[in-house]
Amino acid sequence: MSVSANIRMYNQLDLGDCFLLKFNSGNEEAYMLIDFGSYKAGNEEREQKIAKNIMETIGDKKLTIVVTHQHRDHLSGFSTAGDILKGKERELWLSFLDSDTSSEGAFIRSMTEKYWNKNKKTKKILTDKFTGVPEVDAMIKEKEGYDLFAEGQTGGKSITKLLEIVNKKVTFLTPGESFSLPGISSGIKVYVLGPPIKNEQLEKLNPTKDEAVHGLSLLEFANMDISGDLMLNAIDAYGQDNSGRESDFPFSRQFQQQDQENNQKKTYEDPKNSWRTINYDWLSEIGRLSLHMDRLTNNTSLVLAFEFTESKKVLLFVGDAQIGNWQSWFDVKFDNGLTGKDLLSRTVFYKAGHHSSHNATLHQGLDLMSDRELTIMIPVNEEVSTNFNFAMLRPDMLKGYHRKAKGKVLRSDTIEQDGKEFQLDFPFATRDDMKNELEIFPPDKKPHLWIELKIDEK
Repeated sequence: MSVSANIRMYNQLDLGDCFLLKFNSGNEEAYMLIDFGSYKAGNEEREQKIAKNIMETIGDKKLTIVVTHQHRDHLSGFSTAGDILKGKERELWLSFLDSDTSSEGAFIRSMTEKYWNKNKKTKKILTDKFTGVPEVDAMIKEKEGYDLFAEGQTGGKSITKLLEIVNKKVTFLTPGESFSLPGISSGIKVYVLGPPIKNEQLEKLNPTKDEAVHGLSLLEFANMDISGDLMLNAIDAYGQDNSGRESDFPFSRQFQQQDQENNQKKTYEDPKNSWRTINYDWLSEIGRLSLHMDRLTNNTSLVLAFEFTESKKVLLFVGDAQIGNWQSWFDVKFDNGLTGKDLLSRTVFYKAGHHSSHNATLHQGLDLMSDRELTIMIPVNEEVSTNFNFAMLRPDMLKGYHRKAKGKVLRSDTIEQDGKEFQLDFPFATRDDMKNELEIFPPDKKPHLWIELKIDEK
């Protein structure tokens, strides 16, 4: 039986995931859309163009929509272009953490909602009390990047629109589940690897040099809520006379030197020494809390592996899974005896985690991908990714990808050079080295709309 998968990665001219998959087995075919979003606001025109292209491609066929996790760059397109995607047969797949019956998911949602509410209040007080202070303005601007991902997404208009599109037909998936791909009677099987069921793995966010992981426990998550309260109280008290609380402030007026002739004060306040001042450093806690919230949501990503049952080839889609999510796959066992390690060792396609972020591909996991056919796709925009202080597209990360995939690394923002090369960072393979079919559309115009890879059973 002829089995194949066409993997289309859309170029959103932005940072975000959008993959349209077409599976064929004999005369049967099935379509799946995995995520659809943009990092920056104002990308509606591009998202609508992508949605129209999706509908032109699938026609009146059924579409299964997968949302790996609730971040703007994975679901904004459903609110801006959701009406275009409506059809008679639609279904939504979500992680078990998104279910109302999940105690872990309920806890995370309640904590994030509390944090968002406090964050909005904190921002207003900051803006009121530190008007025109460059250091604080910079902190608020930097924090906006994190808020754009997280604040207001859960239960937001994107999810509401999705539920409308699928007429509330939702399936919640749990690690360890496996089943034949809907619409394909045989030849393709789906395996659910993540997110983690164990809290300690859900909490592991970052790798260390020796691959040990430090993380944010759910107890610490609760402590963040307390920390947010303390920060809010501190900012609220700042600048108040006779409040009874300002005496506890490190920069309370009573501790400030008022003598303008004091040499130490002159030196400290000299503009050329501004880089040494610490007046507003205590406010950096705001950004730290936002960053932790962002990473924790990434680690809740739904992770799916698609197996060609005859050749045993595996296609791996990991969302923005962080280190603990990856490590949890090693513990997953399926009814047929397969393990997460088995699936990783047979992976011929890998959707790079979190736009190739340094903490979203576990070294041990990548090394298990030993198939010479391995191709890696990175949904990324280099210009936008610089907002993350080079956490994405790090040279050492890209070298690791090229080492494992023998140069078969495709980026959504890649342009062709001399009609052959499809990556510009390092020496790598050309189209002639590709076993699988590769198509770029439109081929004669820039910027391209999508890059599509076809993987056959053979």
